[in-house]
Amino acid sequence: MAPTPKQWALFIVVNIVVSAVTTFFVARALMNPGAPPSASMAVAAPVEPTQPPTRVTPAETPAASATPGEPAPTSVGAADSTATPIPTGATPVAGATATNARVRISTVLFPGQLSREVVVLVNEGDTVDLTGWVLASSSGMAYTFGNVTLLKDSFINLHTTRGADVPTDLFWNRSEPAWKAGDRLTLSNGNQQIATFTVVER
Repeated sequence: MAPTPKQWALFIVVNIVVSAVTTFFVARALMNPGAPPSASMAVAAPVEPTQPPTRVTPAETPAASATPGEPAPTSVGAADSTATPIPTGATPVAGATATNARVRISTVLFPGQLSREVVVLVNEGDTVDLTGWVLASSSGMAYTFGNVTLLKDSFINLHTTRGADVPTDLFWNRSEPAWKAGDRLTLSNGNQQIATFTVVER
């Protein structure tokens, strides 16, 4: 027996009422921030990508002495620039040239103490041939570099005392100290002044 029009109308009304009630409760649940989401509505929060930790450079601290093969610390308040030497060393290479050489005098340690006196040169640019370059002081001392090439982003220590040259350390082989507090050092390549530094008491 087929449903009568009255039965069809009742069925439609019941469905409308059920849909309206269901819509009401669903909307209320969504609008209530305190209500816990249902299992079907739970969405995992996106995970932020982990950022690499920021590298922090420790404060520069003067060392008590300079050891051959290691860069000496940067001096305070006297140099034209105070970046820390990068320990990649210097190697004699014939015929090296530099298109962007930035050599500076980083520090002078223990002026007046022959066995500990050392000047640190740092190259913050391209590889440079130091052959014939002169490191001179306002008091008349002068050291002329031999066949030495300073590599890109490297350092070299010039010791006043006696010793055997190695890639990162040169020895002047003097019997007396060369530098004293108040001296103004100048690094020159011919008539071109490369860097200056005023020696301070350490």
